[in-house]
Amino acid sequence: MKYFVGTYTNKVDRKGRVSLPSAFRDVLGNVSATHFYVFPSPTTDSLEAGSENLIDFIASSIEENAPMFSTEEQTLNYIMANARLINYDKTGRFVLPDELAEFANITDKARFVGNGNRFQIWQPDLHAQSFAGHREKFAKSGLTIKKPNGG
Repeated sequence: MKYFVGTYTNKVDRKGRVSLPSAFRDVLGNVSATHFYVFPSPTTDSLEAGSENLIDFIASSIEENAPMFSTEEQTLNYIMANARLINYDKTGRFVLPDELAEFANITDKARFVGNGNRFQIWQPDLHAQSFAGHREKFAKSGLTIKKPNGG
């Protein structure tokens, strides 16, 4: 199984189109070669995205693991209600729906951040701020990590 790894920053054109990184398309190609799902993150100012496998996991978590009427079930329902199917062309270009771009403050650039079986889409400055906090934590622990590409 391939995973979403790495950090990539791509330009958003005047029509709101942006290219999904080819490394991410390669991972999606194993499952769905022309689309992915995206939804507002319930914990950050970013978007979460992934293949049908991610949506299947969320749906089965609601049915099998989340106690009925629990906060966990409400969060999973929020994700499913706000998820959008995004189609991309053979070059990886897609249009991010306005409400999702607005949620994540994405205008002229989008940063794609690998996260194993899913990926995030950030406004680059917001990601850099979030990442800086993580770098500080790692520095205090004695570990070091590099800045993301383009940041």
